[in-house]
Amino acid sequence: MTVDASRGSARLSRLGKRALIVVAAGWALVLAAILRHSLFVSHDSMSNYGHVWWVAQQLRAGQGVPFRMPVIGHGEALTFPYGFLPWLVAGVLSLAFGDWAVTLLIVLGFVALVAAMFWAVPEVRHGWWAVAVLLNPTLVMAPIIGQLPFLWATAFFFLAIGLWRRDRRILAVVAAAVAQATHPAILIPIAVIVVGVWLFWEPRKRALLLTYGASLLLALPAAFLVFDSPVMEDTSTVTKIANFAATLAVRIFVVAVPLVLAAIRRNGLQWLPRRLVRRGLEPYALGTVALAIILNVAFLQPFELTWAWAGLARRPDKTLAEFARSSDFTPGLTYRVLRAGDGKVGMYQLLKAGGHLDSEFFPESIGRRSFPSLAIYSTFLRRRGVDTVIVFKNFDVRWKTNEHQLLEELVTDDHCSPTQVGASVVERFERFDVYHIQRTC
Repeated sequence: MTVDASRGSARLSRLGKRALIVVAAGWALVLAAILRHSLFVSHDSMSNYGHVWWVAQQLRAGQGVPFRMPVIGHGEALTFPYGFLPWLVAGVLSLAFGDWAVTLLIVLGFVALVAAMFWAVPEVRHGWWAVAVLLNPTLVMAPIIGQLPFLWATAFFFLAIGLWRRDRRILAVVAAAVAQATHPAILIPIAVIVVGVWLFWEPRKRALLLTYGASLLLALPAAFLVFDSPVMEDTSTVTKIANFAATLAVRIFVVAVPLVLAAIRRNGLQWLPRRLVRRGLEPYALGTVALAIILNVAFLQPFELTWAWAGLARRPDKTLAEFARSSDFTPGLTYRVLRAGDGKVGMYQLLKAGGHLDSEFFPESIGRRSFPSLAIYSTFLRRRGVDTVIVFKNFDVRWKTNEHQLLEELVTDDHCSPTQVGASVVERFERFDVYHIQRTC
């Protein structure tokens, strides 16, 4: 390496240290903005608030840790389809801090993930390498979307990697088991892929397989709960496979990016042609940073991240909270809420007011689809025990289903039969309509 090349590499390294300070400061501002919200409304956050609220309610009433959550999912939901550890901790904390406990756990989960990652993979702890990791668009998504269980599960998985690299096998088994049990549907496949790929380089192959096998065995009971959740019955096999594949394809990069960058930094000088590494590997880290920035911008529209980023300053919409204080709302009834653009905060507000929900907070469970006939739609409403349907006008615009039209047809027919429910208009508001469903004739 020439003197000029050496000086250029040193200059680039110094710039990397400064860039890391800037990025770390940026993340501190983002996390502080999240912490300002008692209720942080984003794509995936309301599921966390809903389940944690239920845990806190049962603990406050002296009922202990609940296994079932009959107030959502047409009475069949589980309290912990996943996320047992963070949701339980948040439930205990919410006895003192209310909804803000969930917000706090989202931020602490991100901090724990970054800390565990840098501890487990010290090769990417400095300079442009660390900047590239912190700007990884799939990592950026996790806190601003509100992926609480995934953040904590991935933190424990990196902890397991670090423990394995330090030859602390028993602790590695425990950490890997907690990671996979916290989010089985995503972390078990990620762990299988990481272990399978690493086997090519691992000299202790038998020990790795035995260690991972033990952690998987410990996590299997939690995996069973995922399949026992009613959301699995509410969606078709094709939908489940498609959503699983799409989610895994995105989130695996939270783990893959630091591991791949660590491999490049450790062995890149051996793998890459000498003419490509005359200035060292820092330019490759800088190139990865540039790619991360480009992808963060490119992902804004496909993943609706503009709306998620706006959540840093957004206040929760109170439309349904106000409805729940009106005479049109009846606690204990099962509500079906069809709405777009509120992050499902309206569902949470009805739940806290004493209503029940026909679905879980997942889009797949809500069942945003068209129905081929009134008879099939009536069967759907009866199976879910729906008493009231609330349809917002923006739901029709966003999802373009025929459900609102079918409700109007039921009102026009004005009769109930063994194959068809009855329906009547409770109230027509400027932004939404409310229908009472007569399930029994």
